Amino acid sequence: MEDHEYPIVSDNPAIQAQYIAFRRAGQSHGMASIFATRRAPGAKTDREFFSGMGTLADQFRGEEYVLEKMVKIAESHGRKPHYTDVYQPGIANFPGDPEAFVPASGGRGHVQRVCEKRGLDCVGIVNVKSPVREPEPPKKPKRPPPSAAAESYKKTRRPYKPAAT
Repeated sequence: MEDHEYPIVSDNPAIQAQYIAFRRAGQSHGMASIFATRRAPGAKTDREFFSGMGTLADQFRGEEYVLEKMVKIAESHGRKPHYTDVYQPGIANFPGDPEAFVPASGGRGHVQRVCEKRGLDCVGIVNVKSPVREPEPPKKPKRPPPSAAAESYKKTRRPYKPAAT
């Protein structure tokens, strides 16, 4: 194969040259890409999901009063968040929603269950397609019956009196 027949895996010429050398040596596209870029393909595990998030204390550093309020709300709905949980506001129905506190033991599975239960689309390290819903027809405003409107008008109407000259 000619050099121009290989896919471009990097804008860096040195990495691209390594990729081509690995391919010429008989490596598959995937393996040559891993070796040349020195990067494994993206994994989708709880470790990657929680990467860089920290704990609740880390998420609310400097705003501990907000964390206390949200924990109280979650407790009032029957769940006491653990200090190792992570709060995901994107899946919360309201601030302090107990299901938005993702346990360290649950991770991606917890988020997936909540998204499926609530019919939310989720794309990324967790992928959930929401069910297609038929749009609800617009609601017509309720009008009082004609007789009630006429009675109301009669009560508020002032009789016409010509101005005195």
